[in-house]
Amino acid sequence: MERSNLLNVKEAIKEADLTTILPPEVTPFLRVKKYNKNEWIIVSGEKLNYLYIVIEGKGAIMNSSEEGDLALIEHLENKEMMGDFEYFTKSNFVHSVMASQPASVLLIPIEIVNDHLMKSADFLLLMCKSMSEKLMKSSIKNARSLLYPPQQKLCKFIVQASEHSKSNTIYFKHKDVANEIGISERHLRRMLNELIDEEIIRKISKQVTILDMELLRKYSSFI
Repeated sequence: MERSNLLNVKEAIKEADLTTILPPEVTPFLRVKKYNKNEWIIVSGEKLNYLYIVIEGKGAIMNSSEEGDLALIEHLENKEMMGDFEYFTKSNFVHSVMASQPASVLLIPIEIVNDHLMKSADFLLLMCKSMSEKLMKSSIKNARSLLYPPQQKLCKFIVQASEHSKSNTIYFKHKDVANEIGISERHLRRMLNELIDEEIIRKISKQVTILDMELLRKYSSFI
């Protein structure tokens, strides 16, 4: 392994607080890979050659229809793992993962997992924790999808984006938002037009401005 990559791996392990889980003898076999925004980290159907751990940035777990439409399933944050479910089910990657912002990812070869890390209770606990967190988030998201209508989810999305940016005007891209809340772009446009007609929001190009925050919060209050 090149010295520069070895240093990157050691820094990544420290950053992710994995020094007690990934022993020094496996470090030379690991590597850190950087991904640009909207670059594919994993493509559905790929063979499981590595386990991936997000060190910095964010990934988006995506699924696609036969027509090529993409749907966002879940976000992957720092220190979250990819490939854990596939490892135990001995399958290829089920979903694709895209870097939703520039990301650094630690790659652990499956051979190292098999020969070294499966003997480690700490590493097995890490994988169990990763899968449990994904199941929990998926369960909550599925329950919300069943219980709450799309307009409430859209209103909640706009409110949260406004709070995050600390502004009543937010960046709004139809495709990304439709994927986020799990609806078609056509349905999204129809709901936006309803909010515009009620003078709750104003939309110009790729920006949405909130005109009536109180009513928008009321529409989103059941989520």
